[in-house]
Amino acid sequence: MLSLAPVAMATTPPAQLELHRLGGSVFLLCWTLEASPFGKPAIALAGGGRRLPAASISLGLRDGRERLAVAFRSSGHDNVVATLSDHGPQGEVTAGFDPTLVHGLADPTELLKELAPQARLTLANALVRSWPPLFGLAAIPNYLSFLRQFLLTLFPKPIAMQPTAALVEGQWLFETAVPADFGALQGVARLDGAGLTRLDLKSRLGTADRSGKREVHLVLDAPPSRGGGLLILQGERSLVLRALPGRQSAPSLGRWWAGKAASRDGLRNWVVEQLAGLSEQGRLLSVEMQRRVPLAVQHVRRSDDLPAAELDLAVCNRAGLLIGGWLRDPDDLLEEVLLHSGNGEPIAMLSRLQRFPVRLPTGADGETRAATGFAGFAPDYAGGAPVLQPRCEIKLKSGTTLTLRPPVQPADAVMIRARALAAIPPQYLTAEMLETTLAPILAACQADLRDNRPEPVVKTFGQPPARPKASVVIPLYRVYDFLRVQVAAFAGDPWFTENAELIYVLDSPEHEAEVAHLLGGLHLAYGLPMQLVAMRRNGGFSAACNAGAAQARGEVLSLVNSDVIPSGNGWLPALIAKLDRGARVGAVGPKLLYDDGSLQHAGLFFKRDSKGTWLNHHYFKGMPGSYAPANIERPVPGVTGACIVMARELYEELGGFDESYVIGDYEDSDLCLKIRRVGFGILYVPDVALYHLERQSIARSVDYTRGAASQHNAWLQSHRWGAQIEALMQAFEISGPELALPAPAVPSEPDLVPRFGFRRATAA
Repeated sequence: MLSLAPVAMATTPPAQLELHRLGGSVFLLCWTLEASPFGKPAIALAGGGRRLPAASISLGLRDGRERLAVAFRSSGHDNVVATLSDHGPQGEVTAGFDPTLVHGLADPTELLKELAPQARLTLANALVRSWPPLFGLAAIPNYLSFLRQFLLTLFPKPIAMQPTAALVEGQWLFETAVPADFGALQGVARLDGAGLTRLDLKSRLGTADRSGKREVHLVLDAPPSRGGGLLILQGERSLVLRALPGRQSAPSLGRWWAGKAASRDGLRNWVVEQLAGLSEQGRLLSVEMQRRVPLAVQHVRRSDDLPAAELDLAVCNRAGLLIGGWLRDPDDLLEEVLLHSGNGEPIAMLSRLQRFPVRLPTGADGETRAATGFAGFAPDYAGGAPVLQPRCEIKLKSGTTLTLRPPVQPADAVMIRARALAAIPPQYLTAEMLETTLAPILAACQADLRDNRPEPVVKTFGQPPARPKASVVIPLYRVYDFLRVQVAAFAGDPWFTENAELIYVLDSPEHEAEVAHLLGGLHLAYGLPMQLVAMRRNGGFSAACNAGAAQARGEVLSLVNSDVIPSGNGWLPALIAKLDRGARVGAVGPKLLYDDGSLQHAGLFFKRDSKGTWLNHHYFKGMPGSYAPANIERPVPGVTGACIVMARELYEELGGFDESYVIGDYEDSDLCLKIRRVGFGILYVPDVALYHLERQSIARSVDYTRGAASQHNAWLQSHRWGAQIEALMQAFEISGPELALPAPAVPSEPDLVPRFGFRRATAA
């Protein structure tokens, strides 16, 4: 045995020092020591006059001694000197050895003998997790052979890990169980003929059952046709080995879903997350399975004064989960509202809930009773997976819990948007509610609609002008009562028929055949060429206008509503003539009249409401069309999107209408603000008058909640442009030079807006 006093270097390793080959040129030096009272001992290795890179671990033995295990790489040309130090008064002990004399691979049984149980786990973790990447062992055949023997020595007969269900993209769902003391899952590795591979995969570790075991679910590649190798699960306090089977048939997902998933909503939600993360096919499959085998709806309805609640809204997209419902808690017994997900701790939602009063029917003679409505948003819930029936718990101060689960919720972005807009009654909406609760999920809906929109189908009726001077883009949505009058007015205008191309954009694709038939008939009746751009799914006003503009060929773009009717010929060239790049006029708008001749629009301006939100208003709305101040040509803060004329090049430069605005409101003022930001003014031209049957088309949209959508869009505009709108309106109020309108996010941007005088317009 080595003495702890300084001695000359040993020429042969002492009895308590062992050397093993792990694989290739990587070795393991094991030095067994008595417990030291002076501190943690350390070993330094040197060869050829330089220190060798090494990694060491301390392993406890069953008899109380300690074994230092040091992995290192040797070049094979020099003896190695090991220097042991325990910081005691005896000093250092050294030993020399020649690794090239060790030929055979390490014997797992010899390595494991005398090791305490925790030391076995420590050594296994080092061999599987730490040392392979450090020394490049993961693909060395003899190391893989040694590691396989080592693991099978620890676990002589590993349990086969059988597939639970076949998913998509060649992925299978596997299930196994681990001991209760396994701890958190820290890593998964696969050992097979291809090498030792660390798997970056999602897993779910369940709670302990009555027998003390915990379920583990994993999504893995389908195993190869031959042996599948070994799967190594590394926990905080344990290590589990499982044998992967060769290729076989896996049960169908539908069978598993109707069985185990039907009673395990946490596991079910986790599988939904995994499917959605694999591919679009996986996302659609998860939606199908949830609809095919829905969970039971759970709510608590009571006629007494005990707590009661219902969850009827739980829509989910990439932003998170929006929940809504009602609760009654007359005696203030509520402690917390918990939202469960597929994995991890439940989310505390009480502090996130927006509350508002509601009345619940009692079922007796139309009577109602007071309750509290609520809506709350959980960001990043389930990674954006379409979880259609999440579970909530109402936790009472008494310790009682009430389980809530909604009916199957929509997964389509249009339906999610409609449900979100109806989550909070418009009269109770505040800027805080919009910002924290509704805006994130609505923004994600708009982004989903934009990113997943199929290319439209274009149909042509007649031969359009070869080189049109102007392109007139008109969105259509479900209401076509005005088309006959509008087309007749266009067809009776000689300048229009010779110089303009007419592009209708259908935003309700279910009516494509009907509208195509109608436009075809109008073309035969009037001879006016036109195009129909049929959207493949509804996207809203902005998306429809942008799709039509993408088909336009004219130098000038005129965006017109389907309920706008010219009062005479020559309206379009008169507006085009007012566009003047030299004078920095970027957009123009006409006078718009109601059908009784009163004013609907004589320019757009901004005004704060009682909550401080900037709203859009029309100058002189409701006044007679002959009202003198409305008949003065002048710069205005903006013009309505019902009829706006501008250069197509400028429209494209600005990105067109912003599709973040919901359905159709405020995107026109946003476009006007963008026009001003790049240095152009906006002109109102009263000499051109058109009739506007305002909102008779949009009012028929089943998903248009006028108050909520409009309030959201007003909030969004104020959030983006508040300071710039204030500066702009200040300029118009004082009738002075027009102030600059810098970019919303770059207040220091140079003044790009021209300064010019104008006559003050007074709002009616």
